[in-house]
Formats: sequence, structure tokens, C-alpha cells
Amino acid sequence: MNRRATFTLDELDLRRAVRLHTFSAFREKRTIIRMAVLWAIAMAAFVGFFSAAGMPWPELRGNLLPFALIIFATILGTSLGIPLALSPLVIRRRFKQDKLVRKPVTASWDEEAYEAEQPGARNHIPWRDYMKIREDRHLFLFFISDYSYQILPKRALTPEQIADLQRVLSAL
Repeated sequence: MNRRATFTLDELDLRRAVRLHTFSAFREKRTIIRMAVLWAIAMAAFVGFFSAAGMPWPELRGNLLPFALIIFATILGTSLGIPLALSPLVIRRRFKQDKLVRKPVTASWDEEAYEAEQPGARNHIPWRDYMKIREDRHLFLFFISDYSYQILPKRALTPEQIADLQRVLSAL
């Protein structure tokens, strides 16, 4: 089995990585907890403000559900919208400034580690050192930290290599 692939990242790969990272974060328990706490604080502020302003409780209670839904939509829209809306701008700038991101990458893997080489840069990271690994139909993301990850586009791999990598990852 050939466990080596060479590719050059493009802007679409980076946009897909941001999208996968953003949407996968919403499935994590701590993100859900943070959003729930933010929602509860906003609701408490709403109730406190209008109670202090003298709104009678029956009238305030009648407005809680619509306001709760508006807060939820605002939090969700902001949390998803900002990264997804700003990522194309950041990615374009990164491609203009960061020459390393435009250089070819030679990736290889085995049961112990993932390795990526570029002219002037090489890393060999054991699988156990990755915080998490995400995959969608376009790419693999190997997270070194919450915000730092390596991208392996599936377009650079054969179906056999994808199956092999999935097998290696499932054994972790």
C-alpha cells in the first residue's frame, strides 16, 4: 500500500477546512454548554432590564418565548456567520502573504504517525499527539490544538489510501 501523497493546498481546501472546523465545533459538548450559558445570561439580562423598567410580570412572561428564540437565533447566527463570512477574506490574505501554504506538501502516514513535508519544513507527529481528527467527504483535519490543524485533502488520495487512512484512524 502506497501511504504517500503529494498535493498543493488551494483556497477551496482552506474554506472547506474552516467550514468543517466550524460545524464540527457545534457538536462538541463544551460549545453547547458555552452557548447555553450565553443564552441564559442574555435571558437574565432581558428579564432584569424589563423588570427594573417596571414591566408587569404577566406582560414580561408573555414576551419571554419570542425573545428566547431571538436570542438563540442571534447567538447561533453570530457563532456560525462570523467564521463563515470572514474566512474567505482571511484565506485570500493568507494565500497572498504565506508562501509556505502555496508550496507542495508530501504527506505520509503509518500506524504510529502522520508526516507532512514541504520545501524547508517537515513535521512528524504521532497520532496520539493530535487532540482530535475530523473528516468529511472532502478532507481530513488533524487538530494539534483547538485552532491549529493540518489539512489532508481527499482529492490527493486514491480510494484505497482513503480507506487505509480511515482504518488507521479507527484503530486509534
